[in-house]
Amino acid sequence: MKKQFKLSISFILLLFVTHSHAQDFTQQWNGYFSYFDIRAMSTSTDRVYAAAENAFFSYDLNSQTIEKFSSIQGLSGEEISAIYHSDTYALTLVGYENGLMQIVMDNNQKVFTVVDIKNKQTISPPQKRINHFHEHEGKILISTKFGIAVYDLENLEFGDSFFIGDNASELDIKQTTVFNGNIYAATQGGGIRYAAFDNPDLVDYQVWQNIGQANWRAIEVFNNQLYALQNSNRLFQINGTSQNLIQSYSEKVNDIIANENRLTISLKSKVEVRDANFNLAFYVDGFMDVVLDISTAVYKDENLFIGDRNLGVLKVKESNQSAYESVSPDGPILNSVFDLKVLPDELWVVYGEYDQFWNPYPLTKRRASHFFDEEWYNFQLEELDNARELSHIAVDPQNSNRVMISSYFDGILEFVDNELLNHYDSQNSNMEGVPSNANDVRVGGSVFTQQGDLYFTNSLSPNPLKKMNTNGQVSIIDVSDIFFESDKNSVAKIEADKSGNVYAATFKKGIIAYQPSTNTPKMISSDIQGVDFPEVYYENPRITALKTDLSSRLWIGTSDGLRVMFNPSSIFENNANVSVSPIIIEDVDGLPQELLFKQFITDIAVDGANNKWISTADAGVVQVSANGQDVLNQFTVSNSPLPTNSVSSVDVDPATGIVYFGTTRGLVSFNSKITGAQDDLENVRAYPNPVRPGFNGRVTIDGLTDRANVKITDISGNLVYEETVSGGSVQWDTRAFGKHKVSSGVYLVLITGADQQETQIAKIMIIR
Repeated sequence: MKKQFKLSISFILLLFVTHSHAQDFTQQWNGYFSYFDIRAMSTSTDRVYAAAENAFFSYDLNSQTIEKFSSIQGLSGEEISAIYHSDTYALTLVGYENGLMQIVMDNNQKVFTVVDIKNKQTISPPQKRINHFHEHEGKILISTKFGIAVYDLENLEFGDSFFIGDNASELDIKQTTVFNGNIYAATQGGGIRYAAFDNPDLVDYQVWQNIGQANWRAIEVFNNQLYALQNSNRLFQINGTSQNLIQSYSEKVNDIIANENRLTISLKSKVEVRDANFNLAFYVDGFMDVVLDISTAVYKDENLFIGDRNLGVLKVKESNQSAYESVSPDGPILNSVFDLKVLPDELWVVYGEYDQFWNPYPLTKRRASHFFDEEWYNFQLEELDNARELSHIAVDPQNSNRVMISSYFDGILEFVDNELLNHYDSQNSNMEGVPSNANDVRVGGSVFTQQGDLYFTNSLSPNPLKKMNTNGQVSIIDVSDIFFESDKNSVAKIEADKSGNVYAATFKKGIIAYQPSTNTPKMISSDIQGVDFPEVYYENPRITALKTDLSSRLWIGTSDGLRVMFNPSSIFENNANVSVSPIIIEDVDGLPQELLFKQFITDIAVDGANNKWISTADAGVVQVSANGQDVLNQFTVSNSPLPTNSVSSVDVDPATGIVYFGTTRGLVSFNSKITGAQDDLENVRAYPNPVRPGFNGRVTIDGLTDRANVKITDISGNLVYEETVSGGSVQWDTRAFGKHKVSSGVYLVLITGADQQETQIAKIMIIR
């Protein structure tokens, strides 16, 4: 009976390997991940490996150079929980919170994804976390929250899994090691469990013995002795079944790691380094300019590498323990981007945030970042006047060095040349706090008009729309006739059109429209004829994004879909036909459907060809044509290096065509090559060129001046396409006026500037 039981357990728990080769996106994509929150570390002969939230890097000890690995190189973008490098097999193992495992090969940096644990249906998702890797005789012992899985490094395949809890139950294994021929496992709630490494019946929980019942955090072999760390922050030496207390600590001990005849003991605020006799070789307990929050540390080549949760990896020489060198890659302070703003070769990022109900609590101080001159500058709290919930960014069109950062609790910060010039709030301006707290000044967003005035929303206040003039004076815009009980209703994002009209998003009341030239406020809501907002429980939806395009149309993102107002200024005209409608497209079966039906839209950006880039809360990013009728691209975690489908912000660099996506798990960019309007037609180009058989995309023609006329003819002069562009690019679907595909041949692109004084000709070769 016992043999039959063991056989069935072995059969059920055997993991059949599933490998896939992850795609490398380095040709068109770039990543800007934060490497400051270190989760785990490992070493090789000449490198130190450090895993951050969802990316890792290696530091070459000889050249002192850094190599980064993220979703751009093929990592999943999920949250990393463990890392290990094998010198023997020249590869790096990355373990994740969700049970995913990825293998990065040293020789070619190819990434292989192993989904066996992640996809195991008999194990609940929280129990799939990979805690630790330990290599022994060509096998990797994978410590997980359900037990131990064995992975064969020679054949890159799984072996058995061991459920070593009582009665073969799941047991949280924090770490394993092999000592004197036995596997030792530090567990939560099951003491230390051990069994012979070469026992053929390890799948039988009954062959596993245990030492005590305490909670153990780590276990390590050092100088031919076995050491184990309890959750109580006490370090023991294990002799047989005896536990000999070696050291007690008054603060949390995160881990112990043995390397190069040194044992590093990582506490929350200091690291001890012990020699072979367990004498204290040296320790690091802080530096004058930083506060440590240590997660782990490793010793290598007479240097201590400290992994910190906020500072990245700090390198400390054993010969000079009072100084440190930061060896983490340059990057933003956090991955959780809430808003971003792109300038030519510059990028501003804030981390907010407020939730989907526009509530900023619990309050955070997540700071801000500025990328310029190919480097990241991460502001310190004191440089931001300790402002909380920095949520949106506006750049002065007349002076790009002047930047306004909105706080959804502390007003507006004005920066000039990267330094805080003014902090506006209810104490020094006409800004107003929420009814219960005059100091809680919630600015949901701000926007500059071409005239240089800054309009902003002041949520849950008697006057939700305000203006700051060029002298910094704040005035109130009276919208009380159209927006009632404003102190009970939230407002957030705001947009301005070319005429200086302003549009402000409300929670469930529609859009506040304001025309400064006539001092006229209007409400765009579902009770106005022609306004077709998504219906949400008989209310207006939450307005979550606003963007005017190059044709002065207003694109509206809501919590339940996308809408377009083709003539937004019509709201200010008497008896005008107001139209706010969805975009209707045909699906693959030719049936009409609403573009982004019921999707939570988070942001909208416009590129140089007037295409729209639309980010969503859980469906990635969609690029649509100028009129929205054609879906040009859809990026998700399955076909791009987006680390998550939750994309909070999107913006386009008009000079380069690079599109930036801020997500809740990191910042990435895509080179669309669609640029903004140029001053002349000297650099017109068409690509791809030639168009080869099988190509189903669009030919981009860029380097155009604004309002240029583009005609495409065949070699006989027959017109197949014509458009007057908005911006600096146009895209042709290689069809004759959107109908049938044109045949093989040479096609002429005839371009005339808006003033008809400048012309240019390009050629496109099409091969069907």
